[in-house]
Amino acid sequence: MPLEDKQARRLVERELAKHSIDPTMLTVAVINKICYIGGRVSALRGIMGRGVDLKREMQLICEAAGAITGINDVVMDARIDD
Repeated sequence: MPLEDKQARRLVERELAKHSIDPTMLTVAVINKICYIGGRVSALRGIMGRGVDLKREMQLICEAAGAITGINDVVMDARIDD
């Protein structure tokens, strides 16, 4: 794995941590400047996860990931658990 892909993956993982989602079941991989987000996503438990629109949050994450230097495309293949 090239160093640039590894750095971009870490930046995407940091972006996931900024949102009110539970990223424990998500996988993030960056291969040849393409970011793949897979697995399952759900809202955080407790008060932080109330009223969270998961589709909107994942859309914002994809947009932010696409803006990261070293990522040319984002493939979102995560199942959203409502």
